[in-house]
Amino acid sequence: MTAPDPLTLYCVPHAGGSARSFVRWRRELPSPLRAVPLEIAGKGVRSREPRQATLREAAADLAHRIDPPGRYALLGHSMGGLLAYEAARALHALGRPAPEFVLVAATRPPHLLGASPYGPLLGLDDDDALLDALADHGRIPPELRTSPMRHQFVPVIRGDLALVAGHRPDPRPDPLPSDLISWYGTGDADTPPEVMADWRPYTRGEHRVEAFEGGHFFPHERFPEVAARLLALADRHAAR
Repeated sequence: MTAPDPLTLYCVPHAGGSARSFVRWRRELPSPLRAVPLEIAGKGVRSREPRQATLREAAADLAHRIDPPGRYALLGHSMGGLLAYEAARALHALGRPAPEFVLVAATRPPHLLGASPYGPLLGLDDDDALLDALADHGRIPPELRTSPMRHQFVPVIRGDLALVAGHRPDPRPDPLPSDLISWYGTGDADTPPEVMADWRPYTRGEHRVEAFEGGHFFPHERFPEVAARLLALADRHAAR
């Protein structure tokens, strides 16, 4: 049997994260998967670029940077899931080939963003209060509260929270032509299975909801299991 063509997996990090979040993925994802981290303007390797004013503009910018050599899919973690979804919409609007699937991990669907307890965090002016609240809700590792690099990543976190808080989803979006996969951590109170099931109307393809042990950062904490499931997912689509 002929081996399937490689699948390029464009990966979008969580709020406060950067493309470096996927360094291990680039090194260790099994063949035929190839991770390509994406970075929005104003962060990481693009820190000198001005941020886009809205999450949708940031996603459209990412869409213009997606140039797969063949098969491809999009994956986003937390805020990155919203960006991946909006980038897929932008690609469709541009008339580009659709990704085989869009995978949103630990991401509330757009119409439920207002019910999240994390939007009000943007109003916390005190950096310590912001970091404490994020750590208490499992949104950052606790050790970041006392990191000597706080002065660098707190503005990034605030900028990312502002994108999410200011996002105004399309009230009647056209469903994506791609399959949509929703992953959640069983210990993440913000994305329980019934919330992740509400991604269903956002695709006219297949929608699947899958659980992992762990909290909000399960995509990185459970990497071997995540890698195995991604490989199975890629193989499944290649066999169609």
